[in-house]
Amino acid sequence: MGYYDEDVSEVRAASAPRRQSSGSGSGAPLLPNTVTIPCHHIRLGDFLMLQGRPCQVIKISTSAATGQYRYLGVDLFTKQLHEESSFIANPAPSVVVQTMLGPVFKQYRVLDLSDGQVTAMTETGDVKQGLPVIDQSNLWSRLNNAFESGRGSVRVLVLNDAGRELAVDVKVIHGSRL
Repeated sequence: MGYYDEDVSEVRAASAPRRQSSGSGSGAPLLPNTVTIPCHHIRLGDFLMLQGRPCQVIKISTSAATGQYRYLGVDLFTKQLHEESSFIANPAPSVVVQTMLGPVFKQYRVLDLSDGQVTAMTETGDVKQGLPVIDQSNLWSRLNNAFESGRGSVRVLVLNDAGRELAVDVKVIHGSRL
């Protein structure tokens, strides 16, 4: 009888399922294409994964009783509201770490713009056509101005959700940094 007894493994298998946590000990569940973000770095307008959906944060509140952060966000693809509390971990006595999951962004090089959509080249050299642009923060006009000026390589930050992609930000890389 001991740790490797077959009866013990059957008892563990019959117990209630646990949430998977990432290897970093953050307390956040493991989702593909996500990264943990400390709560004190998150601001209004940032992108988070709320209830498994990519959302833009529109409200941040804190519980007076527990000190836990609560986030309200708008789904970038469906425009539905989602709300979720931060994940709390205690990596050491008297240490509390609160984190949330954020999406992983990809950076694509812009090749052409037409009809509110982008044609871009991925990191692997594939060409993506018809890439939609988020309809917030004047992104389309900023993207168009950067592309028309011809000063440097225009890149879009792209958020991917189960195969659907959306350009959410733009940056220009000048010749010395290519």
